[in-house]
Amino acid sequence: MSPNAICRTGTALAVAAALASLTCDLAAQRRGRFRRGGPPTTAGAPPEPAAPVVKKEIKNYLAIRGGTVYVGTGQVLRGATVLIGDDKILAVGPGIEIPEKAKVIDATGKCVSPGFVAVKARGMGAGSTEDDPKDSVNPFDPQIKMGLAVGITSFLSVSGFGGSMPSGSSAVFKLAYGDLDGMVLKHGHVFRMSVPLAVSQMKTFKDTVAKAKDYLEKKDAAEKAAADKPEEPKPTERPGARRPTGRRGGSQAKGPPKDLATLLDIMSGKAKLWVSCRRGYDVTNLRQALEVATLLGTGVVLEDPTVAWAIPDEVAATGSMVVLSPRDHDEPDPAQPATTGSNIAMSRILSDVGVPVAVHPPAGMFGGGGLGTGGILGQDLNTPHVDAAYAVRGGLDQHKALRTLTLDAAKIVGADSRIGSLEPGKDADILILDGDPLHYRTFVETALVNGKVVYEKSKEPFYNHIHR
Repeated sequence: MSPNAICRTGTALAVAAALASLTCDLAAQRRGRFRRGGPPTTAGAPPEPAAPVVKKEIKNYLAIRGGTVYVGTGQVLRGATVLIGDDKILAVGPGIEIPEKAKVIDATGKCVSPGFVAVKARGMGAGSTEDDPKDSVNPFDPQIKMGLAVGITSFLSVSGFGGSMPSGSSAVFKLAYGDLDGMVLKHGHVFRMSVPLAVSQMKTFKDTVAKAKDYLEKKDAAEKAAADKPEEPKPTERPGARRPTGRRGGSQAKGPPKDLATLLDIMSGKAKLWVSCRRGYDVTNLRQALEVATLLGTGVVLEDPTVAWAIPDEVAATGSMVVLSPRDHDEPDPAQPATTGSNIAMSRILSDVGVPVAVHPPAGMFGGGGLGTGGILGQDLNTPHVDAAYAVRGGLDQHKALRTLTLDAAKIVGADSRIGSLEPGKDADILILDGDPLHYRTFVETALVNGKVVYEKSKEPFYNHIHR
């Protein structure tokens, strides 16, 4: 039965909007794949043909009805419904008509939230971030259920600590228990580097960026010239004539130089660059990280910038984002208290000027901040919301604090087109909780990943004996 036959009013429009959004998103991704190494085509180039609209028949409907819905953008809807078609969200809001064939979950008196996105994590079924991560994931890892029990539905895993040039490998994994195909959301799109850079290292970086910009200028000029050149008539082929293969005399598409490929992906927005500035005691290292962003012409992700609270406007001016641990504490230099040391209010200060912030646990005694099962107090999988609560303690609005685990976290890991909020067209990664998402007494009752129920508190051993 089609959605139009079932949903006569609001639902039909929402479904149509979701399908249109998905079609546009797929078209955008398709364009990105064929343009490795450069930004969108200039205005002088001929427009690309519109992708055909493919209407996918929805096989399974699921409705989460009657809950207090935290959309993830800061909006809260009371007594609302989240309608899911297969693995996507179709509609969110009150008064949505539910298809007759839909399975219904009654969330009356409960809270509904986007799944939490951990910006730094390990384990939980994750495999290697090299090559194709799907070849090494374990969809039946018991740690997956542990992560789901506390609300984590996806996380970023990165390898390498970053040097003087962008490097490393990465993948965003989903906690799609039992579903191999649903485990890997995205990979190979996050790179890392570190500051401070020595004078010679900074010169090398600037020279490489200049080469990348020169390549882009020449590429754009060539594309414009090709677009302005009148199309020549194709020669008539003789029957049985062999076509040129491109090996001799034929033209062959030439990609970007190998040493520039990573930078070009970052500059075009296809990849994200994380810049670690944790060692910076004052703003010197942080300003060098911001100089990197200015040279690239795109915002970067500042990783643990202890003193970003001192120059928030400079951070915002580059379009950069921040990953931090609100529990980190560094004593200020008595001679420079205004620009040194940590500040528990940093999340609020950065948020006030429009800088997206995501939080993570502090590094343990052996280093490596991030969620896992290493057994270090405060880093284990039982407390992913603690650092968001610390951000609230520092003055951050509670709805913005939820974004540090949902939408802003999804932006920082480069997957906000798919996860991070309960909006039509996005993946149905959803939590049903017995209280406010950030309250210390709240438990996840049900977790869905890709539209499938993958965790139920009453059926798992972790917390089923605990009741509010």
